[in-house]
Amino acid sequence: MKERRLNEIKGVILIAVSLIVFASLISFTPFDLSFYTSHPNVPARNLIRGFGAYLGFALLFLLGAAGFIIPAGLIIGGVQLFKQQHPDVRAPKAMGALVFLLSVSSLIGLFQLKNDAMGFAHAGLLGYILSGAVVKYFGLLGGYIIFVTLGLLSFALVTEALISHILLSAAEKLRPLAANIWPFSKSGKSAGLKPKVNPLKREVKSAAFTPGKPAIIGDALAQKEPSLKPSPVPKFTAVPKPLKSEGPDEDRPQDVSAGEYRLPTLDLLASVPLAQTREVKDDLQVNARVLEETLGDFGIAVKVTDIERGPVITRYELEPAPGVKLNRIVALGDDIALAMKAASVRIVAPIPGKARVGIEVPNSQSSTVSLKEVFSTPDFQEAESKLSLVLGK
Repeated sequence: MKERRLNEIKGVILIAVSLIVFASLISFTPFDLSFYTSHPNVPARNLIRGFGAYLGFALLFLLGAAGFIIPAGLIIGGVQLFKQQHPDVRAPKAMGALVFLLSVSSLIGLFQLKNDAMGFAHAGLLGYILSGAVVKYFGLLGGYIIFVTLGLLSFALVTEALISHILLSAAEKLRPLAANIWPFSKSGKSAGLKPKVNPLKREVKSAAFTPGKPAIIGDALAQKEPSLKPSPVPKFTAVPKPLKSEGPDEDRPQDVSAGEYRLPTLDLLASVPLAQTREVKDDLQVNARVLEETLGDFGIAVKVTDIERGPVITRYELEPAPGVKLNRIVALGDDIALAMKAASVRIVAPIPGKARVGIEVPNSQSSTVSLKEVFSTPDFQEAESKLSLVLGK
């Protein structure tokens, strides 16, 4: 409980500092500074008065418009502390944040190369110097490539986000815009270019192109097209059970194309009554608090970040505070089992592919898994493969 209150106090302080920095930046005016004018504003017109005037001057002088990233980062850190998440402020993350600020500031300077005064005002001293030096040796295009690359790498380092996800998300958002700008329509035709001649039409007789008989063209194409496109999926046969033997033709199998087959609906399967979702959720949250407080009593600060409930066991994913050794958590297996009222617990330290520790606790009551439940999951319903199988939950 003490650790939670301390995190909330830190979060309030960070948010307050971010608001002070943001107010200083948006209300900055150089006429509040005595070294800028012989008749400075008294009192200063900055929302934070004299302190805000000098703080805003320092950030805008060094980083320019990129200085607004600082209060945004402080607010994010405060919100993380409110969620009982410890922001990572180690040296690599701090260096990444500094590189990201310089990259953004330099990119702003590249847009104002033709006007030195505007470039210095918008990019700040550091961005103005870096952008000018890089353009001198690498050119404008090289400067864009260098600073965009550094910005992406530093952003991925600070936020631990995947660059591929960032680029794919940007591509998805720009796709509608590209579709409007692209000169070709969906049918592949352009307003200024003649459409390509379909090779099928070359084989159609000249009589088929008579203006008075357009239906002949469609018939000719329909006859030619199947021969040029082999069926990618082999046909299978379905033998229906005859109700009455009226003739020898009913005993022969009927051809059914693969595209016409439909799987039976899930309504044919019986539904298993589920437990009360609200009660289960409340129990999981209570167990998560018990787990955090139990480890906190031994001086180990952790935060339950995710809970995965299965039919038999439930896994609680813990994110330990920086500096906590995993063997200390593993050594408390019996104490955790006692606090969770379980016969035994299994500790996975760390979880493969994650910087977290997993504690698997048996459920008080095992739940039944039905075919309908696993068949209706999005992973199975949205699977692209036609051979997907459901193995369990």
